[in-house]
Amino acid sequence: MTRSSWLWLAWILCPVFGLSFHYGPGQLWLARDRAGEKIEEAIRLAGLAETKQESAYQVQLELIEARRLAFVGGIDWQSQPDHALSIAVREVSDRQAEAYRQAGEAWGEVTEQYTEAIQQVVKTLQAADSAGEALAISDQYLLESLRWAEARAMVRSGMVFNGVDQFQALLDVRISEMSVSADSGSNSSQTGSATSRLPTDAIREELAAAQYIGARLLREEGRSPEIWKPVANAARQQYRLLAERELGGDAGTLGTAQLVSRGTDSPSSPPTDSVGATKSGEAVEASSSSSSSDETGHLTRAERIQRNLEQVLNLEQSSAEQLEGIPLPRQAPMARRPGDGEPGDRPGKGPGRGPMQDGPPGDGAGIPGPFGSGW
Repeated sequence: MTRSSWLWLAWILCPVFGLSFHYGPGQLWLARDRAGEKIEEAIRLAGLAETKQESAYQVQLELIEARRLAFVGGIDWQSQPDHALSIAVREVSDRQAEAYRQAGEAWGEVTEQYTEAIQQVVKTLQAADSAGEALAISDQYLLESLRWAEARAMVRSGMVFNGVDQFQALLDVRISEMSVSADSGSNSSQTGSATSRLPTDAIREELAAAQYIGARLLREEGRSPEIWKPVANAARQQYRLLAERELGGDAGTLGTAQLVSRGTDSPSSPPTDSVGATKSGEAVEASSSSSSSDETGHLTRAERIQRNLEQVLNLEQSSAEQLEGIPLPRQAPMARRPGDGEPGDRPGKGPGRGPMQDGPPGDGAGIPGPFGSGW
């Protein structure tokens, strides 16, 4: 063939090579880029949602104070609607409802962004698997972290037990991996020195916080103790396990006085804003450091966990009247949203919409599909 013929052949084959790249490695790069864009947008929206959530929490504190003033003044704001204190209670109550509505919608948008990011990462893993490439550990760990972040957003949006299910599924997968690693004598759960994996305690701590919130909201809905107490008990067990690890002993042997002396409230005092878990960045970068301070209450992680354990006990022991004066946790929704799971839907598995049907794939494992819309 002449030189011109070779040039024409190369020109003709250019689209073929382009399409091959587009439907091969190019798809991996494109999926990763799109996932990165979704993650960046989710982080941006989460910042806005945090601001709205904080505003709603402050209005909640205003409402509790308004009700306290009415009580001290001997005014029943429900039966004496024309009194100035009653009017103040209703006005703040309306502002609270609107503030939490906006915060819930904002967290719903965050959930959607994380769901779309998960779908993009799953496409990346599927493309790599179909191309016969080894699954990147970083992609597997990223998928796990995104599911964790999605579950947090679910809980804050009001889809509490949907988030509980996702946290529980992530924890089940991790425990299973740790069991396999222990049997084989390896430490595969920490594979990849250059890749930081979500700590197991970060999953457990968020699960405990979500269970506490779920139990509290179920109780405020007027559900029977047979429904909300098992959820509260599950949260207490998780916090006890975390406390045992932080204290290096058996938290089950600690009395109330010991917990109080280590930085918790007494059972008779209203819980402060402490029920919650480590923020995403803190969780990934500082797994279980007990020396770092909590940015809201200047508590160490160990002190916060002990305080949270006490708050679960407070929930179980407080009367309905006492509960009215106790604010919901700072990151909690005011109520569950329609469509959230119900206790007893899945006997033996706890309330929610069902377990995650897949998990972060191990080496050579199948590719997980997206968990769902989450909203």
